[in-house]
Order: sequence, then C-alpha cells, then structure tokens
Amino acid sequence: MRASPLSSIAVVALLVFAGCTGLPGTGGDQPSPDASPADFPKASAIDQSVFDTHATALANTSFTLTVERTRKESDPTAEQNVTYSNETTRFLAEPGASQYLVHASGDDYLLPNVSIFSNGSTVYSLFRENNRTDVSTVASVPVFNESGDQYLWRWWFGNDSRNWPENAAIDATFQREGVETFQGVPVMRYEAIGVDALADSSLVGENASSRYGEFSATLLLDEDGVIRHFEYEIIFADSPIRRMATAYTLSDVGSTHVEKPDWVANATAGS
Repeated sequence: MRASPLSSIAVVALLVFAGCTGLPGTGGDQPSPDASPADFPKASAIDQSVFDTHATALANTSFTLTVERTRKESDPTAEQNVTYSNETTRFLAEPGASQYLVHASGDDYLLPNVSIFSNGSTVYSLFRENNRTDVSTVASVPVFNESGDQYLWRWWFGNDSRNWPENAAIDATFQREGVETFQGVPVMRYEAIGVDALADSSLVGENASSRYGEFSATLLLDEDGVIRHFEYEIIFADSPIRRMATAYTLSDVGSTHVEKPDWVANATAGS
C-alpha cells in the first residue's frame, strides 16, 4: 500500500436517517446492474480488511468524498434538554498529485466552517466564524490519510479516541442483499440490522442490548472493492449521546480535479 504524503485528518460528518427514502443514486430510473453476485465478496468477508482494498484501489485515482454526520444529545439531569449536531465535510482528492481540498461546515464546536487546501508540501486554511475570516498556512493540521480504514474515517486533528462507533459498525455481522446500481456503477448491498448484529464486535462486548437500543448499517461495494457508500445509525439505550448517524458517499471517481483556491494567495504564516 502506498504511504500517504500527508498525515490523517478527521473525516467528520453525519446523515439524518429519519425520513430518508433511500440512498442517493438508488431506485428510480437506475439501469439494471451488469454484474453477478459472484463478482462480490461474501458477507462474512466484510470487515476492516475491506478498507485496505478500498485504499489500494483509490491510491492513484481522484475522487470526491462527502461525509455527513448528525448527533442527538440530552442532558441526563434535564430530560427535555436535547441538542442536535449536524456536520458536513467534503473532500476533493487527487492522491497522485498530492492535492487535496476540504470544505467543512457544521453547528458543532469541533467543526467550524473551514476550508483546507494542500499541495503536498504546504497546508492552507480558510477559517470562517462570526463574520471573521482568517487565511493562513498551518503546518500542524493533517489533511488526509490514504491507508486502510483511515481512508474513510479519521477525526479532526487526529483525535482517534472517538472512532469506536465506526469501527464497531464495520465489525458488525452483515448480510448480502443483492446487486444494484449506485451512481451508474454495479454494487453489492450489504446490510447489518439490529443490535444483535453488533454482538461479534470486540468494541461492543457480549451484552450489546444493555448499551444500544437500535443499530443499522449499509455498505455498497463495487466490483473493484471500492466502498461507494457506507452509513450507520446507532441509538443508545443509556447515554447522554442518544443517537449517532454517519454517511460516507464517494463520487466522481477518476474525474475529480483539485485546483488551488484564490484565497490561498492571501495566506499568512500560521503556527
């Protein structure tokens, strides 16, 4: 696997699943998939290793990754005190050229409205908050990690301590639900439904039902082993965090072009 020229960034964002009618690119007038179930891995093969294959397949291919996240929290001392956090991060990546452009926005204090551009040697940051704009070079801010499971999920500034929901979700027990077309590409749909699907995850433990009220996950994998879409939702049984939902959607594979933004010219040296 090719080593990343850059450090990892947190891929942060979430999707609100309530009221969703289906994954983007599915249903409607999608063409019949030109693929056989035999072209895809068995459900038992869906684990952390699929991200190694995913990373290898994308190592020298441009792509756009959109990550959406939502979280519902409540204060255990005030049952009606409920807050929602909604975040979106969009990555435009040209790994072969070591060029990356990131746009992040949300209402969570961990995710300000920020854009980041990297040309492989310098990282530029555009920070927007309360009608204030700062543009600077930020040598310490990581951008993207092109290895294994980190190709999809890494938290901002390399904070890995909050990665367990994603890792627990991919460690769940999946079932194959058939071949379909997603954004014009044949994919196999894998689904994990119910708290029992988490039982085999070492991150969850034997008594999953005491911690989780509901769980679901969907993964769409193409014939090259590229993860075109992955989403999960966890509803907690007893936690200040009541609900977490995340969606990763890959698009424009091979056709994403990263250009240096005009605001980079106004960058000043940062720390």
